Amino acid sequence: VLSDDIVALADQGTQFLVQPGYPRVNLWPDSVRRLFGSEDALPRITPTWEKRYLPLGQNGHHFAASPLPLEAIYILDSRDSSLTAPTIEEVSGREAFMALVANTYVNYLLDQEMRRREFDVLGRAVSEIPVRRVRPPAESSAIFNLCEAIAADAKRVMTRAPATAAAVLG
Repeated sequence: VLSDDIVALADQGTQFLVQPGYPRVNLWPDSVRRLFGSEDALPRITPTWEKRYLPLGQNGHHFAASPLPLEAIYILDSRDSSLTAPTIEEVSGREAFMALVANTYVNYLLDQEMRRREFDVLGRAVSEIPVRRVRPPAESSAIFNLCEAIAADAKRVMTRAPATAAAVLG
C-alpha cells in the first residue's frame, strides 16, 4: 500500500496500524501532467485550487478500506539532477526520528503531554519500523523506475522485517 502525504497511525502497542484515508491520491498539476499527459486529466480538489486528485477504488485504482500494519516508512527527498536512477538508503536513529518529527501533521496544536506521547510513539516507530530515504532523479520520465525501485526495496525490507509486521509503505 502506498499512502498519500498524510497517514493516520493507530498505536496498538505491539504494532502500528495505518488507518484508511480518503479514497484518493492528491497530486500537483505538474505530477498529473507527467503521469497522464495533461494536468486536466484529473479533476481539481476544489475549483479555487490547482491541486488535482486521482479517485481510488475504481478503474483499477485500488483502495485499502481497512487498517493495515505499517512495515516500512519511505521519505521522499528532493529530485537530484546528478542521478540517473533512484537511490534508497536506510535512515536510522536520531536522523530517522527527526525526519518523522519534521513530517508530523498539525503538531503545533499539541500540548506538553501530547508532545511527550508523540515523541514516545515516534521513538518506538523508528526503533521497530525500517525508515528509508528515497532520492529520485530529476528526469520526470524516471517516475516508473522510481516506483519499481521502491517496490523492490520494500520487498527486501519486508522479507527481513519481524514476523509481527505485514505490508504498508507510508
